[in-house]
Amino acid sequence: MKKIFQVVFSFMAILSFSQATEAIKFRGNITRFDDVTYKGFKVLDQRQDKSIGSIPFGENKEMKEVVFPTTPSNDFQAWFDRGNSLTGKNELLLILKRLKLSTGESEGKKTNGKMDFSAQLFQKEGDKYKFLYKKDTVFAFQDKEVSELMVKNIPTIFSIFIKKAYTLEPSQKAVTFNDLADYETYIKNNYEAFKNEQLKDGIYLDFTSFFNQSPVQGNYVLERNDKGEVTKAIKIENGKKEKIPAYKMFAYVENGKAYRKTMSGFIEINKNENGFYIIANRGHIFPAQYNSTYGMFGLIGAVAGSIDQAAKQKKMKNEDKEEIYIDSLTGEYDFQD
Repeated sequence: MKKIFQVVFSFMAILSFSQATEAIKFRGNITRFDDVTYKGFKVLDQRQDKSIGSIPFGENKEMKEVVFPTTPSNDFQAWFDRGNSLTGKNELLLILKRLKLSTGESEGKKTNGKMDFSAQLFQKEGDKYKFLYKKDTVFAFQDKEVSELMVKNIPTIFSIFIKKAYTLEPSQKAVTFNDLADYETYIKNNYEAFKNEQLKDGIYLDFTSFFNQSPVQGNYVLERNDKGEVTKAIKIENGKKEKIPAYKMFAYVENGKAYRKTMSGFIEINKNENGFYIIANRGHIFPAQYNSTYGMFGLIGAVAGSIDQAAKQKKMKNEDKEEIYIDSLTGEYDFQD
């Protein structure tokens, strides 16, 4: 009898300490485009922390570990194969860098949640790889059932991310598989902006010209308004005036100091061992509705609330500022937390 009690007690102890799981459901298909096809899809899981996160679910806030149904490689490949013809000559490679879920404070009946997301896409041609796209950011969620919302939208975010492969031209520079271990460092080592101490004065229309340090040719003079804000750059040559409005600029450099164009005006660009960054917050660089699950992918209002947009924008701008890096592979903003 004593042995029976010991067995029952041990079994109950195991159950009490075992972690319930919530598997990601890869429903639907990844929409493809008829003029672009890939013959296969591979995943390279480079996550240092393989745990997606243990977060509360349901009314009882039961802690569950979010997991892949099998493995990232198997799950993504099966999902991709379901909706694609697999007739192209090249393959797609997804490098998974980070996928981490967490929940935070509650505001009324809604709870805040975050998804730390980092992934890269490459086109494989033979035994070489060409960069396509990357996203390195933290998505913000807010909902009464925020854990369920985040898990449900993991496939949606990856679907939108993977579809970028069908709309972007791959980099002209092909690299080997070994270069993929730290592709960003490999690229930085070849950019003039990282190799040189002094930045070239001038107007830069896109991120590649900035990192390559190739400003628009010509002696452009910056023009400012009464508030001292740059409104345009003007060049007069052979009696002909040419101008570049501020909204067309990616950045400009004046007296060795760089400034990035944002929706709140130009913000100074700083540099450290991690790269180039601005001191700002989401409210300075994104409209209020972009602070949603899909904001940085271009879908507006996917998880938008009913808060007045102007008030929400003001609230966002009043949040703490942080170092927001300018991605050297895409020119987009990288949020680290």
